[in-house]
Amino acid sequence: MKSKYNRKARAKEIFDKVVNNVQSIIANGEYEKYLRFQKNFTKYSFNNTILIYSQFPDATKVAGKAKWKEMGRELIEGAKRIQITAGMPAQGKTKVKKVVDGKEVEEEQTYNYTAYKSVYVYDISQTLGEPIPLQVKLLDSENMGSFFDRLKQFSKFPIYQENLNGGLKGFYSPKNKTITIDKKLSVDAKIAVLLHELTHGIYDDFDYKTDKNLSETFVESVAYIVADYFGLDNSMCSFNYITKYAKGDSKVLIDLGTKIKKSASEFIKNIEEFEVNEEQIAA
Repeated sequence: MKSKYNRKARAKEIFDKVVNNVQSIIANGEYEKYLRFQKNFTKYSFNNTILIYSQFPDATKVAGKAKWKEMGRELIEGAKRIQITAGMPAQGKTKVKKVVDGKEVEEEQTYNYTAYKSVYVYDISQTLGEPIPLQVKLLDSENMGSFFDRLKQFSKFPIYQENLNGGLKGFYSPKNKTITIDKKLSVDAKIAVLLHELTHGIYDDFDYKTDKNLSETFVESVAYIVADYFGLDNSMCSFNYITKYAKGDSKVLIDLGTKIKKSASEFIKNIEEFEVNEEQIAA
């Protein structure tokens, strides 16, 4: 069992690693690349959003074939077309009657309107090519099953494993006090998600409606420190995730430093001191 001092010192050491890596990502211009990449995607109308979801429930970012090519990515063979509607400016002509010099005459007038036609888009998962800036990569390893079992017992919230769509890996429900994880994930990825959602449930006191970016920056930082402490390297996901929610400003992360380190140290202590019910795991 490690002392309180050692936990705090280790939490600080890991936090410093997070700050240094986020600053490196920003300095290398990756966040700027991410912003430029994001500008290529327009927001779709409610109707088009429904159309996209009904045809491709796991879609996250969609664009037409030409737009993907412009971004240096090509469609994979057999990519499924997603049909939506697009408004195009058009002109029409109509005849109107007027009275000129006491006589009724007929004139042709031009008017503008929006014409709608079907177009096709494709999800980012259907493309290959230029790397995606700040892409969040998931762990595909299965090394820490016993730690996952420990966390499931440790959690005071019921944990459900279900098939989640739309790129969603997991979520904490403040209303129901439950955690749901995508059952398709590897064991180690489930641990990373579970630590994130547990942090939301236990330590996150931000108003998510107004402070979502602060909330996610704080939560993922805590989750990363705890994961690293127990031997799970989730850096391929965490650093990029934190950079995006900190909006490319490491000062946001540094300002949260005291809160992050305090919460992480307490989280680590509670997990270490938790008594596992071996009979429950065997069952």
